[in-house]
Amino acid sequence: MTAEENTGQVASAQTDPLAKTTWRDVVERFSYNGIVRNIPFLLFLSVLCVLYIANSSRAVSLTRELTEKGKQLKELRWQYLDIQSRLMLATSESQLTRRAADIGIKPLDKPAFEIRITKTKEKK
Repeated sequence: MTAEENTGQVASAQTDPLAKTTWRDVVERFSYNGIVRNIPFLLFLSVLCVLYIANSSRAVSLTRELTEKGKQLKELRWQYLDIQSRLMLATSESQLTRRAADIGIKPLDKPAFEIRITKTKEKK
């Protein structure tokens, strides 16, 4: 085997991801030089982590806000139904008759009738 073939095999073993890694390769990846070579990737991972944390925080705050708005909506719906039922009770005929009796107005005993005035021509 020539030196050129030997270097070709070593180069292919380094680029082949399925090649067995030795303990020395693993230690070299975590050494100072390995870390310096991977700074762009580490920065990218750091930015992704910060974005993930910010997104999670925003989602939690939105969930809290939606829960609060739901509670407010339920309260307003309850108030609307309460006011609507009070209005229906206050405008019922029996309640109107009772309130009118307090101020001296009585309901009609006879049905309403129409008053007609006919004009007659006076003779001279």
